[in-house]
Amino acid sequence: MLPALLSVAVSGCYAGANRPYWAIAPVYDVRNSPIPVPRPAFRPKPPSRYASVAPPTRTVRASPKAASRASSKATSTARTVTVQRGDTVYGIARKRGVPLPQLVALNNLEPPYLLAVGQRLKIPGQRTHVVRRGDTVFSIAQRHDLEVSQLAQVNRLAPPYMLKVGQTLVVPSGRTEEMTVAARPSRSLAAPPPRTGNGFDWPVAGTVISKFGPKQGGLRNDGINIRAPKGAPVRVAESGIVAYAGSGLRGFGNLVLVRHSDDWVTAYAHNEDVLVKRGEAVKRGQMIARIGSSGGVTDPQLHFEVRRGTKAVDPLSVLPRLSANAR
Repeated sequence: MLPALLSVAVSGCYAGANRPYWAIAPVYDVRNSPIPVPRPAFRPKPPSRYASVAPPTRTVRASPKAASRASSKATSTARTVTVQRGDTVYGIARKRGVPLPQLVALNNLEPPYLLAVGQRLKIPGQRTHVVRRGDTVFSIAQRHDLEVSQLAQVNRLAPPYMLKVGQTLVVPSGRTEEMTVAARPSRSLAAPPPRTGNGFDWPVAGTVISKFGPKQGGLRNDGINIRAPKGAPVRVAESGIVAYAGSGLRGFGNLVLVRHSDDWVTAYAHNEDVLVKRGEAVKRGQMIARIGSSGGVTDPQLHFEVRRGTKAVDPLSVLPRLSANAR
């Protein structure tokens, strides 16, 4: 009986006997207290069953016209680029890390792929490679016909180029793709004349300093390099049509590409001067350039390539079995 009476007495003295503890307003002043009781630092959260419902939020719908403008802006920013002074299709593809053939096809461009300042180009999706166990930067670069430095630069990789399984790398266009696109036949380019011989002639008199095939450091030579005096004549190895004459391809400096019949192409790089223009017909042995050191080399030399279709062929297999000095 006594506990029950005490309970009633206490509850009667408690002002909030019929309310939960969390619903009681804080007390700031207590009678006979010398100073006000400080305001509670926090108020405990009520149980979920007493939680208040937040007022419904108002949704503002944009007008169809405004939504269309916002959508088109996001799309154009992500998928187009405006041509600036000095831009080329080769440089844009490298900078954006997208395949050159797709960039050319998406924008319906034809050789020689001339661009106008202010022109807007659609940018295709990037080509990627997912790293698998055993992959290295060197092996991936070689597989896609790239220089290690090119692959590392696009993906912002620093030595020693450590990779993780499952990592995604952007794969830009390699040398073969760039050269194939540059030498591509078009309606504005005449068909090459019939070949005058079974093989090709040496393009310059000099010494072979680098042969065809893979090199140290993940590099690869798709042709041969011939050292020669600066200004020495560079002669076309077979009659054909000049498909490209310029310096837009990475690492080649002043480059000449000549198309021959039967889908053959010869390349002449690192020239000091180029003496021919695109579309010009040239005869076997004609002087087309002068030896130089443009495009990332320090000594005067000629980088000479022979391709059939997209495949690089060892020039020594189609040149006379003589040294380059024999010319």
